This record gives sequence, structure tokens and C-alpha cells, in this order.
Amino acid sequence: MAEVQTAEQAVLCLQLEQRLRKDDLFLDSNLTLNLLARKAGTPARHISRAINATYYCNVSQWINGFRIRHAQQLLSSSSLSVTEVMLASGFTTKSNFNREFLRISGLTPSAFRQQANLAKPPEIP
Repeated sequence: MAEVQTAEQAVLCLQLEQRLRKDDLFLDSNLTLNLLARKAGTPARHISRAINATYYCNVSQWINGFRIRHAQQLLSSSSLSVTEVMLASGFTTKSNFNREFLRISGLTPSAFRQQANLAKPPEIP
């Protein structure tokens, strides 16, 4: 049974999300629940429960969501290789990057880039 979100958990999640975005913490490939808890000054179990109740996923999946959105921006706006995008987005293994990218976006990184390029207007010489 899913945990019901409390007002305190909602506030904590909002604060965590703001911190992750402001400081780009999600780009740190070594970011874990315990490290996030230390940076936030909040017990790890409180963070885990808040994220589970708010987003219906675990902390790793939640962090990877930020990483994949960052990767999507890079894939659609840069000429970096997929491997360079993977590393620049906080992932260390291609298999995890590809699996999470597919889980979140429904596409592989290469297919996402192709689709993004098709949506761009042609450049005027």
C-alpha cells in the first residue's frame, strides 16, 4: 500500500528539488541517499519516505529523472556524443543510462536525439 504524503513531506520534497536544481547536485555521479541527507541536514529515512510518498519512486529513480531531463537537453541542443552526454549527466555506465533513459522517456538516447533533430526548423544559410 502506498504511503500517504504529509505536508511536511511535501515541503521537504520541494526543498530537495530546489537544492538539486540550484546546485546541480544530480550531476554528481556519486550522489546517494546518504550524501543527499548529509547535504540537506535531514535523516535519510525521512528523505526516502518523502520521495516514495510524493513521487511513487525510490531516491535513485528520482535523481535519475533529473539526470535524464538534463541529458535530453544536451541531446537536443549540443553535438556531444551520447557517451559524453551520459557522463555530463551524472551517469557512469552506459547500460544504466540507456535503461533509465528508456524507462523515463520511452526512447533510447539516439532515438530521442533523432526525434529532437527532426523537430528543429532547418538552419538558414
